[in-house]
Amino acid sequence: MISKIFMYLLAVWLCVMFALYLSAPIGWTFVYIFVCAPVFSFLVTLWLHKRKSVVLTSDVNRTMLYKKETVTLKITAANSSLLPVPAIKLFLAVPDGLESESSCKSCVVSIPPRSETTVEIVYRAKVWGGSRIGVKSAELHDFMKFFKFRMSCPQTEECGLLHTVKVFPDIPEMAGDAPILRAAAENARLADDSEETRETDNVNCFAGMPGYTHREYTEGDPIKRINWKLSSKRGKYMVRLDDEIESVQQNIVLDSRGGSDVYENERAVEGVLAAALGLLKCGFESTVWCRFKGAWESFYVSEPADVSALQLKLADYSFADESERCGRLPAAELSEKGSSAGILLFTSLFDKSLSAETASAEDMGIMSAVISSDSVSVGSAYQIWKLNEDYSAELISKS
Repeated sequence: MISKIFMYLLAVWLCVMFALYLSAPIGWTFVYIFVCAPVFSFLVTLWLHKRKSVVLTSDVNRTMLYKKETVTLKITAANSSLLPVPAIKLFLAVPDGLESESSCKSCVVSIPPRSETTVEIVYRAKVWGGSRIGVKSAELHDFMKFFKFRMSCPQTEECGLLHTVKVFPDIPEMAGDAPILRAAAENARLADDSEETRETDNVNCFAGMPGYTHREYTEGDPIKRINWKLSSKRGKYMVRLDDEIESVQQNIVLDSRGGSDVYENERAVEGVLAAALGLLKCGFESTVWCRFKGAWESFYVSEPADVSALQLKLADYSFADESERCGRLPAAELSEKGSSAGILLFTSLFDKSLSAETASAEDMGIMSAVISSDSVSVGSAYQIWKLNEDYSAELISKS
């Protein structure tokens, strides 16, 4: 701003010198023009601002996309006045999960009388999650850029200039023989040990305990009803006909708090999807627990379509920040459901706070196998697995 004023005063001084020493009529004409120009520029811009002659609108061509796909932000500035609009500087929102192909954080547009100008900016998705793109704020500048007026920019989703774009997390492939999947599957199979001794066709056993009726597996039966021990003994798949099937379901939990590294947060989210799909391929269903809007929600995964539905749901997931006081694993909810065999806990912030919660959950009979994508984890737990960038998991600690 100072440099602009200096250049302006220098131009006026040159005109005065021209008028005094070369040509008075022409020189003084230029002096009058230069002196009046800021006043005229200010009055025109003020009139445009007061009359609200300029209307900004924006739109995006899509709101859901996969990583590496692009979304186009279209910004339109319409001028309803008979006067031209000198310049409008648009300050763009800087999204976390998207990057502009032109790397621009602002742009300037001018509008002829009674017409409109359109600007298109292309963003490429690089990280999972929700991002807001659009016009964060706008300023109306005069012709000489001496004065500026802040323009109204509604921020509501219905009529605003910001738009929420969601990026799907990937569903990485975990090898069927991955150590973390083998450990989880073994825990599920062990849950069938007590059921092998109760192959009765009676509805109830002594002491009011339920009995188990079995038949041979047929196509379409839920995999979670397979009695693995009995099937191994008889050489064919046998399914239970009762409703007590929770013991063979795996509980997968996504820590409600995230770290400062967005890529480690993403790896924790995608690790949940990889584990759910990997267990499903091994023949085990799972229940995934995530915290949305302050409450824990459970998602049953019994077929590949459930994993895709969970992928869609997690596109809108965001970790709680430090100001939100909330539990980081659903110990009370799991205890109420009687799911006390253990959980796979995915986290990107394995600290002492989470260690304290896992220790408290152990007192409730819930053993946590922590799968951490945190590069500087300082916590401790019953089992600690390191989730690598290729989504392989290695056991680094076991008590």
